[in-house]
Amino acid sequence: MLPLLQMMTRQGCSLCDDVYIAGDMAQREGLCCFESVDVDQDETLKKKYGHDVPVLLIDGVEHARHFVEYPKLIVALREAKEKNE
Repeated sequence: MLPLLQMMTRQGCSLCDDVYIAGDMAQREGLCCFESVDVDQDETLKKKYGHDVPVLLIDGVEHARHFVEYPKLIVALREAKEKNE
C-alpha cells in the first residue's frame, strides 16, 4: 500500500509551490498518494498550523516543515511504503 503524503497549505503560500512540486513528483514516481490540504478550510488544522505552512505529513507523521529536501523525502516514502506492505 502506498503511503499518504499530505501537504498542509493555504492560499497565497509561496513556499508551498516548491513543496507541492516535490509531492507531485513523488506521486508520479509511484511512491505515494499525494494530497494538498488547505488548513483554512478546517478550524482544527488552522489552529494547529497557523501560518506555519507548508508541512508535509507521511501517513500522518510530520516529515518536513517549510522546505523539503527531495532525496530525504524519497527515502522516507520508500521506508513508509515497505512498512505498509
